[in-house]
This record gives sequence, C-alpha cells and structure tokens, in this order.
Amino acid sequence: MERYSEVIGLPVICAADGKKIGVVKDIVFFPEKKKIVAFEIERNSCEIRKKLVLKEDVLNLGKDAMIIDNEKKLIGFGKAKESLGIKSKGKIIGLKIYTKYGQDVGIIKDVLFDFQKDTLDGVEVSDGLINDIVQGRNLLPLLGKVEFGKENILVEKAAVEEMMETGKGIKGIINKN
Repeated sequence: MERYSEVIGLPVICAADGKKIGVVKDIVFFPEKKKIVAFEIERNSCEIRKKLVLKEDVLNLGKDAMIIDNEKKLIGFGKAKESLGIKSKGKIIGLKIYTKYGQDVGIIKDVLFDFQKDTLDGVEVSDGLINDIVQGRNLLPLLGKVEFGKENILVEKAAVEEMMETGKGIKGIINKN
C-alpha cells in the first residue's frame, strides 16, 4: 500500500532511455469511484501547462521512483479530461470527514491507496494538532458507502468503528518503552 505523501516528489523515469523527465507533483483521484486516475508531473518549475501521465501508462510505482514507458505518455490536462470523462482534479487532502449521523471525525491529511489494485483504501485523519502530537493520527478505512463532496466526506459509522490508531504520537512512544 502506498501513501500520497510518499509518492509526491518521486522522480519520473522513462524506461526507454533512463531519462528523468520530472517529479510527481500531485495525484488525480476519482473520489466517487475510489480510484486513482492519473499523476500530475512537474517537468520544470517554469512550466505553466500541467502534464499528466494516466495511471494505466505507469509501468511501476516503486518507493524511490515512478517508471513510465516513454515521454510520449505525458498528456495535457485538457486531453485527459476528455478521455477520462472527469471535470476537475479530485481533491481529497484537507476535506472534513463526518459520519452520516453528524459526528465530526476530523480532516484528511494523507491518503492510502493500492497502486496495483487501483483502489483508495483509507485516509489518515487528524483531529487536531494536540491530539496528533499526543496520540498520533488515525487511519480510517474507506469501507462501505463513502460520499465525497467538494468540502466534506460522509462515511458510515462502521468505518469509524474500524478506525485504527497509528501509535505514532507521544503516547505510543511512551507505551512502547
């Protein structure tokens, strides 16, 4: 399983000639279907037009680099929108999460996905800086029906019951020792 935060900044390498063509700038999600659509590539800091590589054109996504077949696999966002039938980049980081019963769960700080299966599996949730420091962030699996909006996400109560502590806070460190 990969994390959004670990993929951003990875170099993008062409398998055809071994040339680095840029770095992963962002991931384009299709939240309604819980899928990854494409990766936004930054070729140089001066480039104005966004370039994307579709998920199916990525040969491999490793922990140290993304490998694509060749530079011709990079396409403009307009062309990607037409071929994929999407209107805009699906933003997930920063959305508030609520249960369908109105309980505030927190804010999404990271996304966990399975590149091979092409699924969004869960999100890392923050419920405040102090809680993050003391207890660490929680992992919320995207179980059952999840409704993505522009500003909020609604999840089933069962998903919240399955939420796991990461144990990366001060409390987890103290309990380890």
